[in-house]
Amino acid sequence: MIKLRSLLFSIPVSISVIAVSATALACGAKSDPGTTTPPTKAAKVDIAIASVSLADDCGHGPTVAPPEPAQAQAQAPAPSAVAGDMAAGASMSMAKRACEQSSIQLRVANSTSNASKVTVQKVELLDESGNLVAELTPRDPSRWTEDSYQTWDEQVAASETLAVSYALSAPNVMRGATYTVRVVIASADGERTLETQTTLEAEASLPPGVVT
Repeated sequence: MIKLRSLLFSIPVSISVIAVSATALACGAKSDPGTTTPPTKAAKVDIAIASVSLADDCGHGPTVAPPEPAQAQAQAPAPSAVAGDMAAGASMSMAKRACEQSSIQLRVANSTSNASKVTVQKVELLDESGNLVAELTPRDPSRWTEDSYQTWDEQVAASETLAVSYALSAPNVMRGATYTVRVVIASADGERTLETQTTLEAEASLPPGVVT
């Protein structure tokens, strides 16, 4: 009887030890706030406006070669220089070009591991007060390949960077004014809105006696 009674008393003690151990493990399971791993930034499709040309609608695809964003900013003349050039060459600009196609050039960089479709949903012109004055129709998506444009299916492969362009309808607005070009673009990341400013070339009048 003495041996049995000792065994019975030892059972609760063992259970209590297990319970305390389980509680200690549960308390120790809390993570250290100082060791929290920062969230990983998801890869995405980066899209930027390289340049915009607003002039005519010649009925064909884009023809303006897309500049690198850094080169485009470095080579852009000051507003006063633009105004001076337009005033000096107004009498000859129409004679130099028969038709200049309106277009927008984009840089598309897909840093994801999947292909993505990129489309221009809308192109709008806003005046200096931010009012919508025109909506331009994009067409003829093309990609730049070495020295010319080729038809583009609006697909950008994984880890691929492209220079692409869309022809635009002609803006029926006042020439010589500065406008904000607002572009709505859709990709695998969803829709986004990009903006840039541009000045429409002033209408040129031909010198007297010039036959067109």
